[in-house]
Amino acid sequence: ALHWYQKHLNAQLRPGYAPTAAEGGLTRGPDRTWPALNREGMFRTPRAGVEFGDVSMMWYANQGDRPLVSSRGQLQDHIALSVGDLDAWIDKLRGEGVKFLEEPYWLGDTRAVMIEGPSREVLELVEVK
Repeated sequence: ALHWYQKHLNAQLRPGYAPTAAEGGLTRGPDRTWPALNREGMFRTPRAGVEFGDVSMMWYANQGDRPLVSSRGQLQDHIALSVGDLDAWIDKLRGEGVKFLEEPYWLGDTRAVMIEGPSREVLELVEVK
């Protein structure tokens, strides 16, 4: 996930997070820790994080044994990020093979698109001028 955000969205590595921490194939850390949302605790390694200006995103390994599902229709449906030139971003992301969930649409006075991130999370790119 880390390298996907760096490659496709030009995100910067969050300080203190190793570049290999989010790559597929790494096993979860051996121990669960607390505090956690689950009574059983939470695996905190491997972890990853990126930054977009003053916005930070952090994530941990899948906590269960089942594959991740799309965030569409969930309580937190998507994450929105602002971009300057939506058409340029669309061309870049299409060229890199990123999956588009919704083609460009009007959102008030501006436009947006929906793409799928590396862990099936939904990202909305909103054009700001």
